[in-house]
Amino acid sequence: MDSDSGYNAGILVAAHKLRDEGNLTVEEHRQLRLCLKWFNDELEIPTILKEPEHRRAISWFKSEAKEPIAKMWELKKVLIEHGIHVEVLHTIDPGVVVYEDKWQVIAKPQKRLRSQ
Repeated sequence: MDSDSGYNAGILVAAHKLRDEGNLTVEEHRQLRLCLKWFNDELEIPTILKEPEHRRAISWFKSEAKEPIAKMWELKKVLIEHGIHVEVLHTIDPGVVVYEDKWQVIAKPQKRLRSQ
């Protein structure tokens, strides 16, 4: 669980942790390393995420982001093989958008309504 957003940590966080701490085969380590390198090379990490007021922000891929989504499925396969549950989420309302590019939207989730 991410303490800032209140949501589960993302798949990239889980993949980094598995790469660094997991009992992986040489091939699994190579696959994780290549996928993570691809994300580092190809996916913009906006500086806005370093601002304290955006620490609750969550990254979402746009449906047309075919290549990054395919890479996520590769990561998911390795994580599942190591007993790490990966939940795929879809939304039409990610919250208050603080950043957007061709592949992703980064948004702060709406505050959950409290029951009265």
